[in-house]
Amino acid sequence: MKRVLFVDDDAGVINGLKRMLRPLRNEWEMHFVHSASEALALLAGGRFDVIVSDMRMPGMNGADLLAQVRDKYPHMIRIILSGYSDQDLLLKAVRPAHQFLTKPCDAETLKNTVRRISSLQDLLSGEEVKSVISKTDSLPSMPRLYSEIINKLQNEDVSITDIGKIIEQDMGMTAQILKLVNSSFFGFFNKISSPVQAVSLLGLETIKTLVLSVEIFSMLQVGENMALPFNELLERSTLSGLFAKKIAREVSADKQFIDDAFAAGFLIDIGILLLAAKLPEEYSKVLALARKEKLTLQEAESRVLKSGHAEIGAYLLGLWGFSENIVEAIARHHTPEIYGDEPNSLITVLHVSDAFVDRILQTGASLPLGKLEEKYISDLKLNSQTEKWFEICRQLYESGSK
Repeated sequence: MKRVLFVDDDAGVINGLKRMLRPLRNEWEMHFVHSASEALALLAGGRFDVIVSDMRMPGMNGADLLAQVRDKYPHMIRIILSGYSDQDLLLKAVRPAHQFLTKPCDAETLKNTVRRISSLQDLLSGEEVKSVISKTDSLPSMPRLYSEIINKLQNEDVSITDIGKIIEQDMGMTAQILKLVNSSFFGFFNKISSPVQAVSLLGLETIKTLVLSVEIFSMLQVGENMALPFNELLERSTLSGLFAKKIAREVSADKQFIDDAFAAGFLIDIGILLLAAKLPEEYSKVLALARKEKLTLQEAESRVLKSGHAEIGAYLLGLWGFSENIVEAIARHHTPEIYGDEPNSLITVLHVSDAFVDRILQTGASLPLGKLEEKYISDLKLNSQTEKWFEICRQLYESGSK
């Protein structure tokens, strides 16, 4: 049974939540308090799984409360539930909050959000890894791209297109911007998976606040211990996104599917980035084991960390509110034979594009990520199609064009 803590200084809201969520009393153990101080006192006395907090409260606001929860209880899922319209205050919660929900929030939305995030924990086995992921509120960006975006935003003549083009080159920046734009706070009807579109929708002033004041992006420091070369990982991810987008266009004319394919392909190895940055010593052991025993990274990760980078990346993106199809495709792209059975599914597109990147870059020796599952491709009768797709991707790579 999940233990869920609700925090709101408005007694009417608390009473409304109690009535609305009463049918879930056999599924959740729920506690309700009226202030951040009460919440912290209750958390000190026992383990909770989820906290749902209002934003504007006297004494300590929701953003500051969730920041303390992140630091003291990193395993917990952190959700802001607020009707407050002060954008500047809500933006302060971008880093400590996993997701935003707006008041009034119906029981189904709240229930499904908590259920969906909680179910993601089944992807992972290691408690240490879960805590590291849950505590993560930003991912390191390439120093060149980080410096470029800071300099651009301090220039009065900067265009929103320029900023979008920088962000779409960096995994960490892309994930953060898509997390925010897809939160219910901004109320966009469709899920956004294009970083350029996301930046356009958020607007230049919001982006400036996020980057320069809230500091949602962080730069990989010179000499910072990374378990593998950042440039190599970024090259892989960039190609994976481009290849996935190209293959998606071959199987579908649906723009959302094509955008999702690019986003999922580009973020496909975000789990590796997270592990290499946040657990460098452990991940160095993973890489050494993979090379020594000729294992794939997934196999070596499972031995050392009890979970693989695909599931770890999917867990982070799921916490951050990414669409289910992107989360599932990233989680399962190394094992499509178990979870995918459609020739034009996002899982298939990701699996194939990822294998093509390995084949073209020939990175198997340094970063053994896996290969094309021939039986899966054969069962779907995609043998001739994959050869055609590979040729298209090879020509794309050699031309250096999108």
